[in-house]
Amino acid sequence: MAWRRLLLLLGQFPFDPTSGAAQSMRQTAELLAARGWAVRCLATDACEGSVTGDTLSMLAGAGHSPTIADGTVLPDARSMLLESGGVAHELVRVLEARKRHWPQDVGAEYDARFERLVRAFRPHVVLTFGDDPGDVLRRELARAAGARVVFALHNLAYLPRRPAACDAYLAPSAFLARRYAEQWRIDIATLPTVVMTDRVVATTRDPAFVTVVNPEPAKGLWLVARIAERLGVERPDIPVLVVEGRASAGTLIAAGRAGGVALDSFENLMMARATPDVSQVWCGTRVVLVPSVVEEAAGRVAIEAMLNGAVPIASDRGALPETLDRAGRVVPLPGDYTLATHGPIDPAVAEPWVRAIVELMDDEQRFEQASRLARETAARHLPERVGDAYESWFDSLAT
Repeated sequence: MAWRRLLLLLGQFPFDPTSGAAQSMRQTAELLAARGWAVRCLATDACEGSVTGDTLSMLAGAGHSPTIADGTVLPDARSMLLESGGVAHELVRVLEARKRHWPQDVGAEYDARFERLVRAFRPHVVLTFGDDPGDVLRRELARAAGARVVFALHNLAYLPRRPAACDAYLAPSAFLARRYAEQWRIDIATLPTVVMTDRVVATTRDPAFVTVVNPEPAKGLWLVARIAERLGVERPDIPVLVVEGRASAGTLIAAGRAGGVALDSFENLMMARATPDVSQVWCGTRVVLVPSVVEEAAGRVAIEAMLNGAVPIASDRGALPETLDRAGRVVPLPGDYTLATHGPIDPAVAEPWVRAIVELMDDEQRFEQASRLARETAARHLPERVGDAYESWFDSLAT
């Protein structure tokens, strides 16, 4: 057995295409596996947003053939067992309609598998997030068994109260680490988001679209609706692709209607379901919009797009300016445009966004220069660039 052992512990699907946090956690585990760690994952197959097909079909589409295992303590429970990226996964199945209630439905099965893993696998480090009572109890059990618990921070939700039973806290950006360090008065480790290129970087490129991912209020729904309106009316030759996530295409259409515009009448506006193979999205993306209203922890969408040569136009919220650095364009949002904004915004707010889009769509030389800078900037998130830092930090915990 390898002397360094990591258990990735999640309450959701580690392959969830609608959750950047879940993907980042899984890819961190894969990076450590590639660096010689023995890595196991215990999770569920609950996705945050709407996805095409069920998770078994999703895994099959990614080339995986999971073994279906019967419950260990619940006769009706089922789990999917598979290996991916050097990580052995146990994924407890949940009902889509009950995914928020899986602790009540299959929590006993999940906990039985967790206790068995702690005894048999004996992890040195448990990497996790979540702060429900069950999460805290599992962290306490892991620590009692000798494991060090790392709590991964992917948003600002935990600022009011520091999660208990943890040995270290890990942030993906200097911005997020600083916010938590100031609030909690403790050190927060920072490791850049790692992006494993499989199914992220496209092998061929035909960049044509202005792409938006997950048009929910936190990600700039009302601004996206105004941008789509402007382009639909003034530049119908510019194709816009909206990729669903936690929010569906219907959310954007409804936002347009609230502003008096039938966005579904614009032929240049196209919708797509979330896919685990995001290279299918990025292969056709020329410009990616990241108009987040909330303070982003890092901005994984922007990083993935930039690795493919897409040019980001992002808001100034959270870590987005840090993530873009000199690449793309950071457009400040009005201070009164917040998550409390529940209706259409002033069309003038969209003006600098539309102007930046048109420049990148019409000026090939400008786009090519911006595309090269985007690739160079995002390269710092590749495993060969961040691997040593990850290995050193996690090794220090396992020692």
